[in-house]
Amino acid sequence: MEETPSSDGEFWKTRSPERRLSRWVSFYLAFRRFTPVPEIRTVAALNSVVVIIDLDTPVRRPVDGSPLATISPVVGLSNQPMTYERTGVERGIVIELTPLGARALFGLPLREISATTVTLDDLLGTRARVLTEELREAKDTDHRFRILDCRLATWILNEPELPRSLDQGWRSLTLAEQTVKVDDLAEQAGLTRQHFTTRFHREVGLPPKAVARVARCHRAIRFLSGTNPPPLPSLAALCGYTDQAHLNRDFRLLIGCTPTALLRAGNATDLYLGSLISLRPAPLTGTKLESGRPLF
Repeated sequence: MEETPSSDGEFWKTRSPERRLSRWVSFYLAFRRFTPVPEIRTVAALNSVVVIIDLDTPVRRPVDGSPLATISPVVGLSNQPMTYERTGVERGIVIELTPLGARALFGLPLREISATTVTLDDLLGTRARVLTEELREAKDTDHRFRILDCRLATWILNEPELPRSLDQGWRSLTLAEQTVKVDDLAEQAGLTRQHFTTRFHREVGLPPKAVARVARCHRAIRFLSGTNPPPLPSLAALCGYTDQAHLNRDFRLLIGCTPTALLRAGNATDLYLGSLISLRPAPLTGTKLESGRPLF
């Protein structure tokens, strides 16, 4: 468990879920951020479902239709960056769900929450309101994490899941060190390529190729933010890009900036890379991504 306070009252604290939830939930992040003047922030492309439970009413404004301007938004898998403006105090909890966990919790195909604005209240109704109130009244952050473990275990573990072939396909695409062929995943599932791709897109929220593309970019970020990052041409080759120009182009499309700009002091990009990459990376990177924290 990690907790990082700062002199201006901001803090973030992360924890992995209970072990029995690890296939469904990537990590929890409790946070408090204060911005005295409006700030434009970007959330990079996602290969997971991010739930933000606001404990104070935030002041957010949508930029280009970003779903993150709502209160307690649920954001599905995405293959483009999302931008919003914030000011004042934000306090809440972030839950990063795998597609398996999101499908069980919300009970609908994840394409229905991809590239749209939806809130936790829209999806869970009374349960969302009760959970938010419990988290507000909790005595401290550790207590909030225990509440999440209890509630999510009750709501997720016995619910219908993604078909096993789709869950395994997503994990193969997001964990792979080398290119995974969609034809091979379809064959393992006993489906044609077209049928597998259609089902995958509907249930997971992005087509298999898009998930692989985002995963490759996330892997590049992991290496880039390590203690001894390789030169960009080497990074491009290591992660399967044609050249550095290809790497830069994908970063702009998926992250919203170049690799160099991402690491520049003052960069306002949040990264949610999932526990499969950032909590237990192999090899270890020596970066705060290992603790599951977005790069605030």
